[in-house]
Amino acid sequence: MQRRMNIQASSLIILLSVLTILVQFTAYYFIEANYIIWGAACIITIVCCHILQEETSTYEACFQYSFLTLFISLVILVVTYFGNVQDFLPYSSIMLGIAVINWFLPLLHCFIRYMLEYGTKVDDFNEFYRNTSILFLVIYLSVIFYGAFVKNSFPWAYPLTYDTYNLMPFGILSTQIEDYLYGNIPLSDIITYLLSRTLVFLPYGFYITLLLRRQARLARLCALLLLPFFIEAMQFVFLRAYCDIDDLIYAFIGGLIGSLLYYLINVIFRAITGKDFLMKETSYRFSNSNLHF
Repeated sequence: MQRRMNIQASSLIILLSVLTILVQFTAYYFIEANYIIWGAACIITIVCCHILQEETSTYEACFQYSFLTLFISLVILVVTYFGNVQDFLPYSSIMLGIAVINWFLPLLHCFIRYMLEYGTKVDDFNEFYRNTSILFLVIYLSVIFYGAFVKNSFPWAYPLTYDTYNLMPFGILSTQIEDYLYGNIPLSDIITYLLSRTLVFLPYGFYITLLLRRQARLARLCALLLLPFFIEAMQFVFLRAYCDIDDLIYAFIGGLIGSLLYYLINVIFRAITGKDFLMKETSYRFSNSNLHF
């Protein structure tokens, strides 16, 4: 009986995953407005997550659904970006938005449901959150290192580079501001430069604070610099034109924003539920792990 239920749940997950991808990329193919495409992607994702939770009463089904949809959308993104299929399915940044939706919306939906505890009782949120976070961190760190060590990987993020390493703070930003004042570049270039260096480390700051939330504040602050310092040190050795003191400063600011985001979420969660976000549960198999979250 249990095996039959598992087979039915797996079939439902696959069916809804395929349906989600078809709706999302059909909208992408026929509709030009990106907000309509992303809106359709959000609606189908939320509906499918709700169906899965009502039918299976577990968050694990949502993780498997999110994993499948994210994997398929990333495969399509990579094939269109590197492959010769532009005539059939041209690449655009809208695809990246679809991939983000396929990871983030199931997480957000499950978090809100867990916090409000509405509808059918659903179990194992902590394990769902752990698995979803691991999936995200693998992709996140891959993108971080690809952008940091592959030359010309994201040219829009490196509008200006030096011939060697730069130890003068805010040198590129000063140059951009001067160019903007003389009308040589638009303001959006400065905003893109700043956001690409701060917000990219927001998830890092969030998860560092989550993992080290029981440690001293000084230890958490030092940890915020750990990954950025490692990247800059490796760039100094292998790619000196990308090694910039500014990147370390902006990364620390982004990490601080991510840290504050964690505390904000925890405050909201505690106000509604009366307990801390991801509080240890004795039935959770990773509850005694030092890396529990």
